Amino acid sequence: MRILVLSDLFPPVAFGGYELECAALVDRLRLRHDVLVLTSDLRRDTAPPDTGVLRSLPFAGGGRHRAVLRAPVAALQGAVEARRVLGRFGPELIYVSNGVSMPQSVVAIAVTAGAPVICRFSELFYASAFLSGDRFLRHLTPGECGARGAWARLLRAVNRLPPLRIDAGLRFPAAISWASASLRTEAGVPAAIDPMLERVIHPATPRPDVFAAVQHAPDARPMAAYIGRVTTAKGAEVALETLAHVRRDHGVDLRLVFAGTCTPAMRRRLDTVGRELGVAQEVEHLGHLSPEGLAAVLSRARVALMPSLEHETFGLVALEAALAGVPVVASRAGGIPEGLRDGEHALLFEPGNAAACAAAVAAVFADQAATAARTVRARARAASFTLDAYLDRSEEFIADVA
Repeated sequence: MRILVLSDLFPPVAFGGYELECAALVDRLRLRHDVLVLTSDLRRDTAPPDTGVLRSLPFAGGGRHRAVLRAPVAALQGAVEARRVLGRFGPELIYVSNGVSMPQSVVAIAVTAGAPVICRFSELFYASAFLSGDRFLRHLTPGECGARGAWARLLRAVNRLPPLRIDAGLRFPAAISWASASLRTEAGVPAAIDPMLERVIHPATPRPDVFAAVQHAPDARPMAAYIGRVTTAKGAEVALETLAHVRRDHGVDLRLVFAGTCTPAMRRRLDTVGRELGVAQEVEHLGHLSPEGLAAVLSRARVALMPSLEHETFGLVALEAALAGVPVVASRAGGIPEGLRDGEHALLFEPGNAAACAAAVAAVFADQAATAARTVRARARAASFTLDAYLDRSEEFIADVA
């Protein structure tokens, strides 16, 4: 079967685990099928040549104002390339992995090519803004006024060009692969899709071997590890408030290590909050680390924190910590409870409640026997979300759709 995969990024060009997930699936599918990947031109000069990967779509990310102004040109360029590839390759199935940073005109044209379509949704933003959030497509329906109305009229004029001519009310049949049940509940089926088949297929950490091999040797002075991007949405300030509560209310001489990408502005904010809470001296920032670097941090940690405020698709970071044998304290955000169940594998708290998070951290230290048993169960649970299991279920889903 000829399968066309659409993805805004494809390894070695990648921002996170979802691109690696897509690449692993492509490798599996190539064992039995003819697979062509159509992706963006971001950093294509750094990627090795691969006749099965076309890095020819305009990258639609970058600064907001620049991306808005480039939208009509990017939409036209993407449409031209999509029609060229569809005509040459003649796909028998189209798999849309992620399109956040490519013109959605590509997707809008591909899904009407007559082949069965599968959309893989792995994050809330893309699922909830599928097609409708695109800087070009969202202006095709009349009704905007003022300057936005004038801009919309220009884009509708561009849409009359032969390579585009996208239906503003586009609706098409497709199968949907959801990364978690919570994502399906929160995002809902996109308005453009008439769902023919839906299935939840949980993702897997791309480097389980690194975390499973951790030899846990915690620091003598207790340390909590915050793993992941250091942002407000991920609960960075909640982590600082938790540190203050644990030290003041529970008498635990705890330190906090941030291991993840942090912008200079966010670092200044956290320094300010840390001083206000009186814990600035107990905080360390390590920045972005490789999987091996994260594993080294987890080997020293007494507890792993995942205090996200907003939706987490599945919480792979929590699973990686569990694989490393570290007790997990996390918020009940999105799909985290689908991976690690409260009380059985981890201690969960309501998003934003730093006092509750601190109480859970204190419980990790107060009942060593319960913590050890929970950690063993969590490690076994995390080990069940293997890459092979994800690939097997995805390949089965594709066969069912075909």
